[in-house]
Amino acid sequence: MSAGTPTGTAATSAIWRTRGLIVAGFTALSSLFSLLHYTPLQFVSVNLVQALVLVVLGALAALGCALRMPALLLAAGTILIVVGLVRLVTYAATIGIISGSVNAAALMTGLGTALTAIWITSRPMPKRS
Repeated sequence: MSAGTPTGTAATSAIWRTRGLIVAGFTALSSLFSLLHYTPLQFVSVNLVQALVLVVLGALAALGCALRMPALLLAAGTILIVVGLVRLVTYAATIGIISGSVNAAALMTGLGTALTAIWITSRPMPKRS
């Protein structure tokens, strides 16, 4: 290993925090799709409620990375997965707060899965004897 390569639990902490911040940033930035009204650029149709969910949960995940609390990543990821799956299951119904596009629900489910995967890998592996 070179002198510049971090090792041990400090390296593991830095890696999951960096990855978590990247995904949290993409989660919060996904809310910007709600501002686009130009069809070729609007890859995902995000309504106002979905945009707020993305911003709040992206901020929660970023806070978890900043405070070194991976449980906040799990919470944000789980909530994103649940909200996305509820919208996908209730596709035929337009139920007030969960109404919105299905592609935004798929985006939320994917981002929630990414945050949960980062939480799973945030703990160091046990050493073998």
